[in-house]
Amino acid sequence: MGRLLRLLGQLPQSIAAYQSALQLKPDFYQAAVNLGLAFEATGDTQKALDTWQRAMQPIEAQTLLLNHSGRVHENARRYDQAQMLLKRSLMANPEQADVIQHYLHIQQKMCQWPILEAVAGISEQKLLDHCGPLGVLALTDDPAVQLRVISSWVERKIPRNLPRLSPATGYRHDKLRIGYLSGDFCWHAVSILAVELFELHDRQHFEIYAIDYSVDDGGALRQRVLRAMDRHVPIHDLSDLQAAQAIRELEIDVLIDLTGLTSGARVTLLAYKPAPIQVSYLGFVGTLGMPEIDYILADQFVFPKALAQHFMEKPLYLPDVYQVNDSQRVIGETPSRAACGLPEDCFVYCSFNGSYKINPDVFAVWMRILNRVPNSVLWLVADNEIAKANLHNQAKKHGIDSERLIFAQKVAPMEYLARYRLADLLLDTSPYNAGTTASDALWADLPVLTCPGNTFASRMAGSLLNAVGLPELIMPNWHAYEERAVMLAQQPQHIANYKAYLRSHKLETPLFDSKRFARSLEQALLDVYAQLTLPKREADPIIEIVSATLKTEDDFWNHSALGLSLKRLQQDKRLRTHITYQNRLGLPEIYNRRIQVDDAADYLVFVHDDVWIDDFFLVNRVIEGLQSYDIIGVAGNKRRQPYQPSWAFVQHGGGLKVDTPENFSGSVAHGNEAFGQINIYGPAPAACELLDGLFLAASKDTLRKHGVLFDQRFNFHFYDLDFCRSAANFGLKIGTWPICLTHRSGGAFATPEWESGRTLYFDKWGS
Repeated sequence: MGRLLRLLGQLPQSIAAYQSALQLKPDFYQAAVNLGLAFEATGDTQKALDTWQRAMQPIEAQTLLLNHSGRVHENARRYDQAQMLLKRSLMANPEQADVIQHYLHIQQKMCQWPILEAVAGISEQKLLDHCGPLGVLALTDDPAVQLRVISSWVERKIPRNLPRLSPATGYRHDKLRIGYLSGDFCWHAVSILAVELFELHDRQHFEIYAIDYSVDDGGALRQRVLRAMDRHVPIHDLSDLQAAQAIRELEIDVLIDLTGLTSGARVTLLAYKPAPIQVSYLGFVGTLGMPEIDYILADQFVFPKALAQHFMEKPLYLPDVYQVNDSQRVIGETPSRAACGLPEDCFVYCSFNGSYKINPDVFAVWMRILNRVPNSVLWLVADNEIAKANLHNQAKKHGIDSERLIFAQKVAPMEYLARYRLADLLLDTSPYNAGTTASDALWADLPVLTCPGNTFASRMAGSLLNAVGLPELIMPNWHAYEERAVMLAQQPQHIANYKAYLRSHKLETPLFDSKRFARSLEQALLDVYAQLTLPKREADPIIEIVSATLKTEDDFWNHSALGLSLKRLQQDKRLRTHITYQNRLGLPEIYNRRIQVDDAADYLVFVHDDVWIDDFFLVNRVIEGLQSYDIIGVAGNKRRQPYQPSWAFVQHGGGLKVDTPENFSGSVAHGNEAFGQINIYGPAPAACELLDGLFLAASKDTLRKHGVLFDQRFNFHFYDLDFCRSAANFGLKIGTWPICLTHRSGGAFATPEWESGRTLYFDKWGS
């Protein structure tokens, strides 16, 4: 009754119903949880906390009550209390990925180092695996780890294989319809940067829609954003499916998501593919881990080609810079240093990033800089009092007087920009750079010093410096960063020259030329939409080799069996490759991504990196084979016996034995070099029930039509048997086809990993 009353908006009656339930049954913890939520909905968070604290808690209820209490404290920025409650929750049940994510991000916000310190018996590796999308951007400069963590989060949070709503070939409109999807059309960094872009779009060729689920803060910036739109489409009261259907009904051509995986994001509606082209931009500077997102807006610096294998999205390159800016921002009157608590006669380094972006390695560099420049201070943001205290303590550990760390308070936007003019140099963070704060500094004529890394997030400031004409402030390593920061303090004329340059020339640079940015973005969107909608001539099918390797890109192409084989076949223009280098993911996850993305080739060949392709007519063989079967391999078994753990072996007593030859089909050579010793198993082609996973080929469209994917629980062993059985359940035809290969490996059986896979396989299938 209480829940029904709350859904009807009758909160007082709902509260009374829950209170009555608790009087009748004091240990009815579900009523206590819902009573607290009802109090929270009225705005009385203290009553909510008191309710949960008093609730009689059987073991199974403790984590729920602790988690809700922790969430309320976190939202109120009482991070120490939130951390304590979430830690208690993890002690009761460590298998809570979402609680781990919040616990770690609170640690980051408090600058409570080390972040990845084992808690409640949870290993550091497991903590990293569940640190969440935003947390991982600030924790590691390894793009492969970022992809793994984000993909895991998406797998837990977002339903897969939802029905696609938009037509694959797009629409035919006189004007291209661009929808900007955001929960940040309010006072937020995204709107601060992008508002002028909305205003500058060419209305002769584009229609601009705001797909809006933002909080209405009543501010001038929100009003300016909405005035810039041709149509405002609020979706606050719509479910994700209803919102996706509304976007489909509007026939949006290009949907640009501005929120990504940040707090409050509604990425599930993107999984319905409500627009033919979907683009990630600005709000989240990592992959969204979703095959339904076609592109991420980038430039060549922030997104080097080596990053592509760690993103689900393709980069949509802009010619100058990825970040848009508002060239109309007003800077207030410059205050005095004394008014901001700064000494008048010292060199002022600053970093106004959120405290979660500061880590012990970067902080140690900053402390070395202060140590070498005695007449200097570091000006930071007072993000929260706990972070402030922790940073003071860390400074003392480095031998730096804590008074040399000065914390700025929040001020109005114009005053915030003005105080950048009191600083001498902005010191960037890593692996999560200053983004908006870096462009804020440059707009206020303050030079920025950065050291780019390997990820999008760690290369943002370098992109901005290139676009504003100051590439000499992009350092190749942290030693050079430290040396340059010290030199600039010792030779302040350089700082004066940088400030004078920015004052005189910044509006002439691509970073602050908003019209130039708008035209570049529009042309990029027109180009990709034309590729989608232009009639395509009939052509030979394209074959895509999909593989993963532990090797680097260079090592793969020059030293692996598959890489060397593919170099021999590169003249065949019908063949292309998608290789994941330095891979740490399971093969099923790699393979599924190519099945699910729209830009994958017609036919997909899943092959191990230790395979020599000896067949110079590979493409022809695959095309021929897939005209007869839905899935082909090079070796297989025409039958399957109960509890059969391999295509070639069957159970025998307490062990394994090779199945009888008449059940086999196909051939594979073995050896360390190409054209090895041939093992002919049986006549091919032939219909089979099980195939060897070293080489599998299928039509992408066939797999998608029937919803056939690899089971990602099988990292390596048994994924092939499981795939064959899943395909057979959907009525797909499986068979061998004569293709010449040499395999370097003879296979691995009875290892702990193999035994674990076998247990999982038989738990799933029964026999």
